[in-house]
Amino acid sequence: MQNKFSRYLRYAFYSFPVQLLIVHVKKHLFVLLFWMILFMSVLQLFGASYGIPLLFLDPEYLGNVNFLSFLIVGFTMGGFFMAWNMSFYVLNSYRFEFLASLVNPFVQFCLNNSLIPLTFTVIYIIQLVKFQHAEALLPAGKIVLNVFALLAGNLLMVIFTSLFFVFFNHNVETFLGKLTDKAKESLVGKRIKLDKLQVNNNDHTQWRVDTFLRFPFNISFVRKVDFYDRKLVDRVLFQHHRNALLFQFLAIIGLIAFGKLMDIRFFRLPASSAIFLTFSIFVVFFSFASYWFRTWRTMVLIAFFIVLNILTQYDLVVYKHRLYGLDYASKKIEYNNEAVNNAVNKNMVNADIAATQKILDNWHRNVLNKYGETKPKLILINTAGGGLKATYWTFHLLQELEKQTNKKLFDHTVLMTGASGGMIGAAYFRELYLRSKTHEKVNYLDTVYLEDAGKDLLNGMATSIATNDIFYPWQTFNYKGFSYKKDRAYMFDKKLNENTNYTMDKLMSAYKKPEQSAMIPMMIVGATIINDQRFLFFSPQSVSYLIKPYIKNSKGYVDDMSTDAVEFNRFFKDKGARNLNFIDALRTNATYPYIMPAVYLPTNPEIKAMDAGIRENSGLAVSTRFYSVFKEWIDANTSGVIFITLRVDNKLREFDVNEKQTYLSELLSPVGSIFNNFILLQDYNSDVSLAYLENSSSTDINVLNFNYDQTKKRKKASMSWHLTNDEKRDIKSAFAQENNQLMLQKLKSLLK
Repeated sequence: MQNKFSRYLRYAFYSFPVQLLIVHVKKHLFVLLFWMILFMSVLQLFGASYGIPLLFLDPEYLGNVNFLSFLIVGFTMGGFFMAWNMSFYVLNSYRFEFLASLVNPFVQFCLNNSLIPLTFTVIYIIQLVKFQHAEALLPAGKIVLNVFALLAGNLLMVIFTSLFFVFFNHNVETFLGKLTDKAKESLVGKRIKLDKLQVNNNDHTQWRVDTFLRFPFNISFVRKVDFYDRKLVDRVLFQHHRNALLFQFLAIIGLIAFGKLMDIRFFRLPASSAIFLTFSIFVVFFSFASYWFRTWRTMVLIAFFIVLNILTQYDLVVYKHRLYGLDYASKKIEYNNEAVNNAVNKNMVNADIAATQKILDNWHRNVLNKYGETKPKLILINTAGGGLKATYWTFHLLQELEKQTNKKLFDHTVLMTGASGGMIGAAYFRELYLRSKTHEKVNYLDTVYLEDAGKDLLNGMATSIATNDIFYPWQTFNYKGFSYKKDRAYMFDKKLNENTNYTMDKLMSAYKKPEQSAMIPMMIVGATIINDQRFLFFSPQSVSYLIKPYIKNSKGYVDDMSTDAVEFNRFFKDKGARNLNFIDALRTNATYPYIMPAVYLPTNPEIKAMDAGIRENSGLAVSTRFYSVFKEWIDANTSGVIFITLRVDNKLREFDVNEKQTYLSELLSPVGSIFNNFILLQDYNSDVSLAYLENSSSTDINVLNFNYDQTKKRKKASMSWHLTNDEKRDIKSAFAQENNQLMLQKLKSLLK
């Protein structure tokens, strides 16, 4: 009995599925990282705060989560499975020469190589059912339909790929049947002699396999191929490798061609599908490198990246995103401390202050005429970044605050600043407010616009990454007489325009006159020059008084203060700054690292602009600076200032008392603490600035924080460019939180 059990145990251990798993772990551990990411994603253990698990559990296509969206995800998931199978068939089939004797050897290989994909599929479905039942609140019938769609899409891809190899791959017997007699004589000898057989048995490239799964689900013993000539076996396996490599090559060509269709909304895949496609590409490229270079692949890859890094210094084989409308062909602008300092002077600052005071005078007159207030409250709105949840929260808050204050909020607002997603929500609200003022039939408080603000921005970008950016953006378009590449930034602009009905698709300068007449608040859109951490300010008005600290006393403008900002319109005037589209300014303001490409500017040396939140996420640094410049006017003409901040994160982070430190966490804690707390440091500095202002001001200063509370007691929306319906409901309900209602009552009291 014991011998029988040990024999079965040995058969199990030396079964083809188990041995393939051991090969993966021993030989190709790097590629298993992709599987690890997928497993951790669907288990909500990876990227939860950025919404990565929701891309798999709640995939959206054309604005809906339905049968079709899951069918597409399943199809691309099957594509990743088959890319993985093909890659490892090419790399490892020589270790298992018995495959050459099997009917449909690739199909048999896939069946035996299905332990990891099958385990992932089961876990994915379990997590999917749990999520859609507990959080999406879908009925059982809808959940079953979605699971069926996922499996059906997966099966379609597997069948399609398998049929290719069924028709084009042959086993030894079929291969022999297609050879001429002369060819057979050159390949096939008589039965191998004993001494040669012993050599083959000592071949260290062969892994012992006793049993394997035979399609459909039979367990069979491995058939020896010793009686075939080694050249024949190698020839058959080479044919299989050639077909697999050909299929992979055609798939990559098709994927690149697919990228040409990304402008058409029907070809913008769910983001999870793009992840599967991207992983498929990496696995295929890994197999190419491993197949051609074998044991030298690591050295070849290192050499490749070294050469690539060298070439990028000369602007070769590298793509750099350019800001649409700027001229990159003519001589570049010199960028250094001297050039930045010389870009501003006392006369310029005084002229810009006088121009902005005229805007403030117009605002004061408008409020006086409408409300009869000789000294009204002046509002400065600051909105924080945080992806689409910040866009949705900001827009929702502005609508609610405008309703609750009987439309006094925007009438009393002079300036709006901030970062990333929050600025997009504020900009869209301001545009609709402007349209309602210019006699268009727009009810800017209608909830239909809130739904537009919350529409997906991620799927189009993800599709662009998988089908276009990961290779090299090769499609171009023309704007203002210049040619630019279509990439994920282009797709972000396009999708944002589609979501907002192209209402903000206009030049930045189009807002100049409405701001000057105080019909709408001024809006300063910032970005961060990551080379030196300076602000980059986009505004239709001239705002040179903001590009260095301004001391309002007998000294006036002080030359030797640090210039920590660049005014886009002036600095890039000769490069076409007037051509800047407002959408591009918003996107530059929201260029989160890696999600969107950094914006390279036509300077020497070349500088890069990215998310405003890198320098200051709340907008308070800009609004407090604005206040300090115009403090005397504000003291003379208003009864005080209200700084309204709209946030999607808790201002003070609570420590996790249950968190246990490990050696690795202790080792990484200095870097991790800086990264995790840089927004907290910004908040500390903002509070210090506000305290200084209040101490020096003769008028009342109030700071109202409206916060989407994200304590551990409530489920928080992810920081992503995609929101689920459940996340949107949660964000809207946050306005009823106690803190926000207290802030609302205070605001209403101040505006009486």
